[in-house]
Amino acid sequence: MNLTQRRMPSLTGKPGILFTMSKMRRWLLVMFIGLCTLMSYWVLEMVRSKNDSGTKTISDRPDYFIENFDFIKILPDGQNKYRIVGTKLVHYPNDNHADVTSPVLTSMDPTRPVTVRAHRGTIKNIGNKTKNEVHLFEKVVLTRAKTDTAEPLQLDTEYMMAYPDQNRMETDLPVAILSGDIITTGTGMKANNATEQIHILKNVYSILPSQKIRTKR
Repeated sequence: MNLTQRRMPSLTGKPGILFTMSKMRRWLLVMFIGLCTLMSYWVLEMVRSKNDSGTKTISDRPDYFIENFDFIKILPDGQNKYRIVGTKLVHYPNDNHADVTSPVLTSMDPTRPVTVRAHRGTIKNIGNKTKNEVHLFEKVVLTRAKTDTAEPLQLDTEYMMAYPDQNRMETDLPVAILSGDIITTGTGMKANNATEQIHILKNVYSILPSQKIRTKR
C-alpha cells in the first residue's frame, strides 16, 4: 500500500476521491500566495488613501492670516504703484492665493486716482511681479476723482477682476456707470486706467441730462 495515498470512505458505497499529500501541498501554496496578494493590495490602498487625504487636508489649510493688513506695491524707482488694504487676509499655500475681507484697492498714481471697494476679494498669483489678480465680489464700487481730462466717475457691479500691475480691470456682469451727469448701463466691461478708457461690451443704455440714447452691440 502506498503510504502517501488514502482513499476516502464513501457513504454511497462508491470509491472515494483519491487525495495525495503532494496535491494538498500545492493547493495550500496557491491559497497562501493568493491571500498574500490580497493583503498586499489592501495595505497599498490603505496607505495611498491615507496619503491622499493627508495631502488634501494640509494643502487646504491656511498657513497664516493678517488682520487689518496694508500692502503697498513699490516700483524699482521707489514710487508707490498701488495699495491694497482689508480687515482680514487669509493665505492658502496650495495655490498661493489669499482671501480678503472688505478689500480696498487704490491706484497711487496721482494723475489717475482710482479706488475699488468690495465686500470680499481673492488675491491670486501673490508675489508675481506682473500677473497679480485681484478678484472682487459683492457690492463692487469703483470711483475715480475728476482729472484734467475726465469727469468724476463711479462704477457699480457685483464682480470685477483687477490687474493692478497692468492698470486694467474687467467684468462680464452688468455694470452701472455715473460719469458727470451721464448714466450708462450695460453688460460686461473692460477698463484701462492708464488711458482712462472704459469699454462696455453689450446692451449699452445711456441717459444724458436732456435725452435718452440706446445703442445695441
